[in-house]
Amino acid sequence: MKIHKILATVLCCVVVFCQPVQAQQKQKSPEDARVARLAGLAKVWGTVKFFHPYLAYRNIDWDKALIETIPKVNAAKTPQEYETAVNQMLAALNDKRTRADVEPEIPDVSETIAPPDAKYVRTVNKVLVIDAASIAMAVAKDTSALNRLVTSVNEALPNATGIVIDARSAEKMPEIPAYFFDVFLRQSLPSLLDGDVTLGTTRYRMHNGYATQTNSGASFYYSLFVGSTPQVIQGRAKTKTPAIAFIVNQNSPPFTEILSGMQSANRAVVIQEGELAPEAGGGSFTMQLPDNLKVRMRTSEVVNPDGSVELQPDKVAAQEGDAAMKEAMLAVQENKISSRPKRSAPEATVQVGQKDNAYADMNFPSVEYRLLALFRFWNVINNFFPYKNLIGDSWDTVLQRYIPKFEANKDQTEYQLTVREMVTEMRDSHGGARNTNAAAEKFGSFTVPAFVGYVEEKTVVTKVLDEKLPIKVGDVVLAIDDEPIEKKREYHARYIASSTPQWLMRLVHFRLLFGPKDSVLKLRVRGSDNQVREVSMPRSTAIMDPKLTEALKRSTPVMQVLPGGFSYVDLARLQGGEVDKMFEMIKNTPAVIFDMRGYPNGTAWSIAPRLSEKKNVVAALFSRPLLNATDLSDSELAESANYGFAQKIPDRKGDVYKGKVVMLINEDAISQSEHTCLFFESATDVTFIGTPTAGANGDVTFMVLPGNVQVSFTGHNVRHADGRQLQRVGIQPTIRVAPTIRGLIDGRDEILERAIKYLGESSKK
Repeated sequence: MKIHKILATVLCCVVVFCQPVQAQQKQKSPEDARVARLAGLAKVWGTVKFFHPYLAYRNIDWDKALIETIPKVNAAKTPQEYETAVNQMLAALNDKRTRADVEPEIPDVSETIAPPDAKYVRTVNKVLVIDAASIAMAVAKDTSALNRLVTSVNEALPNATGIVIDARSAEKMPEIPAYFFDVFLRQSLPSLLDGDVTLGTTRYRMHNGYATQTNSGASFYYSLFVGSTPQVIQGRAKTKTPAIAFIVNQNSPPFTEILSGMQSANRAVVIQEGELAPEAGGGSFTMQLPDNLKVRMRTSEVVNPDGSVELQPDKVAAQEGDAAMKEAMLAVQENKISSRPKRSAPEATVQVGQKDNAYADMNFPSVEYRLLALFRFWNVINNFFPYKNLIGDSWDTVLQRYIPKFEANKDQTEYQLTVREMVTEMRDSHGGARNTNAAAEKFGSFTVPAFVGYVEEKTVVTKVLDEKLPIKVGDVVLAIDDEPIEKKREYHARYIASSTPQWLMRLVHFRLLFGPKDSVLKLRVRGSDNQVREVSMPRSTAIMDPKLTEALKRSTPVMQVLPGGFSYVDLARLQGGEVDKMFEMIKNTPAVIFDMRGYPNGTAWSIAPRLSEKKNVVAALFSRPLLNATDLSDSELAESANYGFAQKIPDRKGDVYKGKVVMLINEDAISQSEHTCLFFESATDVTFIGTPTAGANGDVTFMVLPGNVQVSFTGHNVRHADGRQLQRVGIQPTIRVAPTIRGLIDGRDEILERAIKYLGESSKK
């Protein structure tokens, strides 16, 4: 996988350098450059937030670091000023391994190629000097050299009174040479050691989905601070181990577990050239920012065998005149290894809570905190949304498009509206923003006792609760409050997160009639007589009035045997305790119609097993992001990082119903409704009749944003048992039947009618 990524990177570089010079020289405006720098800052801040090990157990106010840096980035006019600003934020970590640097436009890669005539293994005053970094580069070019070089080390050992292993590199070592560096050491060290050495371990952060930040949402997503199991180098030398010194610098490959073990066992000293230590364990992650700024971030840390954290060099040498080699030679010649004092074991590391601050006291957050809201949202979705691949190219532009929008907010209402608009970008019907009352007041919280819906691609009155209203079922709405209906729908759609057009139109029409209390709703409608009329009525009914909810429920019996002999069950109203009674009622009927046009009450788990004789039936496939900091490479997070499982239908308790099964569906079916469909289709040969469902399934989780705004999104990728996609598609009907305006006027349930007709035709075959 890593080799493929390296080749892909090379190919990308070729393409980039082949672009016309004019395109490369195109200059951004100062405003575009400022926004691009802020977007880069957002990505660095989010990557550190979720993957830097220090934030797992140190009390670092990472939000504050960002807030204080945003003005500095806004003021930056040069790459150097941008570098200084980013490093100000990173300084809050107090980690020299995590920093930003402006890189040269054309990097000098000549040092990455080992000199052809280098003498990698040599003896100087009876000290065996091993140029391990150069060996790694040579073996990467010619793998057959590995055994020969290991042999040359073994042959020189008997005459050596000390050993210096030089692991310095002129620049960060590429992945393949770094791999062979580790191989070379692990093959060479056993011959040097007269006993076993337990190595240090690495620890890093892992996220299994996104842990909800509120008291609601799925509870099984979590984060961990993971430590690896220590490895052991088994020494096989017949003579006493000579004094050993390692020389490292900031570009040495990540082999600190070996250094830690050798140092803790008093088998070696570590001489560090320069103030910056080598990478720890799994290494680091490099991000490319605007202005050719590169940020290298620590992704793991070393835990020494004695329990202490981080490798501490025995000596830090200056970078001038090869002072490090002189120190290493002196250390082995004077055998300073055995004189090092032992470190005391530290107290156990206690992790800090990972709950974000909702800043509930900020009714209208300042511009920096509004940008924090954007940066949080973007990074959470970028890392944890299991359907991010379905969003498309637009996701890459969200930061640049919304930075100016959040900056332009003038009050609480505008801020909350911008949050709502931002949430739509992930195109997830589980997406929503709670505690946005100011925005809700903008739309209004009162309506009239009537409903409209999207029928035959028109906005149509579907239900009237008060006969005195001047509108009738079947009236086509042409304008609302003197605004064409198309513009009204478009306005509401701007603030509704939706996986599919059918769910979008459902919620748009739910809100179309909203307005302030006692305001006058003006409608232009076309009646069934094709006459256009203007009507007005007061918005005097609160949208939370229970009578509105009751009016949307079906009034037919929850369970019944229809005149044709087929049974009918309303899954939106059937309770868990009624399942046995339901099966008793339907057991002698030739077919059952399950109505899933609504939200169920968890009955799929007890019904589906009794629709099949089959055992061990897979109902759905689940997966969610499983993010390890050590999976970060210098290009991306590992694409295969997922935790998955197959959900099976529970064991059956009760007799099997063997009649034909039909299920009625429409856009009202979402999430558990669609999951019920998955259970039923896996259990039996179900016929779906109606229109496609909402297309959003998977347990919901929450993040919090400044102003105590709570944003929800789908945490799991849920698919059909055969792997077919459900999100953004929905359950597709076997027989497609959509309500008509004529059917509404006549009070008919056309979907149910079609199901009865289908079963009647099937029974005659």
